[in-house]
Amino acid sequence: MLRPLVQAFAAAWLVTACGGSHAPAPASPTAPDSTSSPADSASSAPAADAAPAPAPSAGLPTACANPSASTCTPPSDFVDRLCTKPHQEIALALFGKTPFTRLYLKGKMDELSFQEEVLALRFHGQAKGGMQVGSGNGSYDVLRWDGSCSMAVDADILGTSAPSGRPKSARVLWHRIGDKMQTALITGNDAIHKAHAKRGKECQGAMSGDVSAACQKADNALVDAIIDYVRGGGTLPTPDGP
Repeated sequence: MLRPLVQAFAAAWLVTACGGSHAPAPASPTAPDSTSSPADSASSAPAADAAPAPAPSAGLPTACANPSASTCTPPSDFVDRLCTKPHQEIALALFGKTPFTRLYLKGKMDELSFQEEVLALRFHGQAKGGMQVGSGNGSYDVLRWDGSCSMAVDADILGTSAPSGRPKSARVLWHRIGDKMQTALITGNDAIHKAHAKRGKECQGAMSGDVSAACQKADNALVDAIIDYVRGGGTLPTPDGP
């Protein structure tokens, strides 16, 4: 009788031991940590109100807005952007290898000098039945060599024939030219290279104000060398559009 009782006890113990070996049920998923930063999840999904990437520059125009017109001008929307402020680098690029019409002052008007060279940007004809402005033959918006625009210049004071000798120009401002274009000018033309070195020696870093006569002369020589190079079709890096 003792042996069957021992066997029954052993069997009961074995069942209990085997039942305790089962793995516990997996714990339910925990909620995200409420202290995590919103930036932690931003990398996995774009923000709904993220600002769009800026549009690439449209560059500079290279063709006449109206090929059938007697004067070659850039597109009007480009002129609107260009004339919001002076753009020295863009002026150098446009006075270079572009088809846009060069005009010359046949007289003095406001800040414009007699025989100054400018670039035609846009023509304004006289509106029929409207109030006559100036001569009544229309006017031009023009670009000067310093990158500034002059608006509504009377057409009668402008001509397409260059004056004999060297045309005048608004002063090119070296300090408004970026490093990339400055380097291209200095390394691309020996006259500019020498004029720049001379200016550095005479002006000692001065850009404007009370400078010596030697500095002023050296600065004039640098400006002349740049204009000669650009007029001659010298190669320049293309600046960003306005």
